[in-house]
Amino acid sequence: MLSGVRPLAAGTVLLIAVLAGCDDSPAPSGAGSPAPASTTTGPAIDATSTAPARQPHILVLTATGDARIDSFTYVLDGKATDGRSARLPWRQSVDVPADGRRHEWSLTVKFRQGDVSLVGMFNGRVQTTSQGSSSGTGTANIGGSVLG
Repeated sequence: MLSGVRPLAAGTVLLIAVLAGCDDSPAPSGAGSPAPASTTTGPAIDATSTAPARQPHILVLTATGDARIDSFTYVLDGKATDGRSARLPWRQSVDVPADGRRHEWSLTVKFRQGDVSLVGMFNGRVQTTSQGSSSGTGTANIGGSVLG
């Protein structure tokens, strides 16, 4: 045993010396020390796996006011969704594919006896607004296009 060294410290020094001598790989010619070990900073990526799908964008359509809604229709890329007798405030979230393409949308509201305000928001930003007022029946609409 090493003289003047505590047994625990001597065991640690001996373990480090043994582990350092366990590398069986030959040293490259002309090199005096082994090459540094490579490190990985994250999980290994399988080259055959697909990239995660991008999350869709969100189009939020709202109608507020004191009018009575008889019917509404919202359209995204030609696909219409109809509804009847909505109470205000009314709100609908629509997923827009994150595909880099242009997407056309619209909202039409048929109402009576009152005021209605329509707002179209895309990813939290106002795209367009419209207001209508009628003592009889009326129609308000908004629309636009967004990049998915």
